[in-house]
This record gives sequence, structure tokens and C-alpha cells, in this order.
Amino acid sequence: RRDREFNADVSHELRTPLTVVAGYLQSLLRRSDNLSSHQQQALATAAAETDRTIRMLQDLLDLARADSGNLHFRQGPVFLNTLVAEVVEMSQKVSKCPVTAIATTDDVVALADQDRLQQVLINLVDNAIKYSDSSVELILEQTAQQATIHVRDRGIGISLQHQNRIFERFYRADESSNRSRDGTGLGLAIAKSLIEGMNGRITLRSKPGEGSIFTIALPIWKPSL
Repeated sequence: RRDREFNADVSHELRTPLTVVAGYLQSLLRRSDNLSSHQQQALATAAAETDRTIRMLQDLLDLARADSGNLHFRQGPVFLNTLVAEVVEMSQKVSKCPVTAIATTDDVVALADQDRLQQVLINLVDNAIKYSDSSVELILEQTAQQATIHVRDRGIGISLQHQNRIFERFYRADESSNRSRDGTGLGLAIAKSLIEGMNGRITLRSKPGEGSIFTIALPIWKPSL
């Protein structure tokens, strides 16, 4: 408990001054006409690393809140057809590979926190894009008891030994990849905490060289009579 409180306190105290630093760096970048290309590059690198550190601190803060039971959820009906379409539209704007949705024409309504579910989906799609040069698909399905969203890519895949640890904090499946530096190693741990906090489940199936499928299962919303 003391470790969780320490992580939360440190993350909160460091985030504020770093946000100020990030603001000044962005201001300098906007007025960098009189700087050399080397100086501009140094500023851009400093700004990017500051932003990455802020994201990591926010991730740590979210995990500390989840561990202490202070991560609150606004559970309600979420129309997954609409949410998946919005995530696809946002992802297409920043992705070089196709991002598509495959969904039933019937409305699929889950009991979840829409903002936090959107956060998880964006994280999963970003990861899929990062490790795949092919298409990424969001597949929406429904049974009598649950709704499932599959995020499927046909990228490099994840070996079995890494699959068993992929949801651990700070764990990266490929430390040798330069692309792994883009993340904090906390995204999937947070996704797991958020989905489980919504009474759902997240799982992975993957095969090296063939791609990965992350599956989110959530309870169906059942209106009270």
C-alpha cells in the first residue's frame, strides 16, 4: 500500500513541473526561426521526451488509482457500433495502413465506461499499427451474454513466451525494436486494469509472422424493466 501511495504521490508531483517545461519547450519551438537546425532538432527531441515522460507519469497515476480502488468508472449503455466507427475514423487520420471495422448491422450495446473503453481501443489500435505494415481490423460481435471487440493485425506477431507476460507492467515483447521506445511499457497493463474495472476481460491470441488478435469481452447492457 505504501508503494502504491508513493508512486501516486511522486507521479502527481512530477507531472506538474514537467507540464510547465513542456509548455515552454513548445513555445520555443514555435519561435525557433533564429535557431540552427541542430538547435531546433535538440528542442524537438527534448519536447518529445518530456511529453513521453508526462504520459508515463499519467499511466503510473492511473495504475496507482486502479490498485487502490480509486479509479472510478461511469458505467452505462455504450453503443459499440458507433464507438468502433469513431475509433476507426480517428485512427485512419494518423495511420498509413488501412484501419477498418467489421460489425453486425444490429446495435451492440455493452455495459461499460465509454471514455475508458475508447482509451483502451485507441491504445490497442495504435499498437497494432505500430507493429504491422498491413491492415488493422476492429471486429464487433455479440452473444446473448457478452459483446466482444477484436483488434486484429497481420503484423510481426508475438511469441508464446512473451504472450504470457504481455500485460505485465513495463514489459516489452521486443526490447531490440526501436519502435518499442515509443511507448512506456504500461499501455497494456492499463488496458487490462480498465477492462477488468468494467467487469470485462481482455485476452490475446498471436502467432509470430502472422499477427495478433486482442479481444475485449464486455457484459451486454440489459435495461431494467
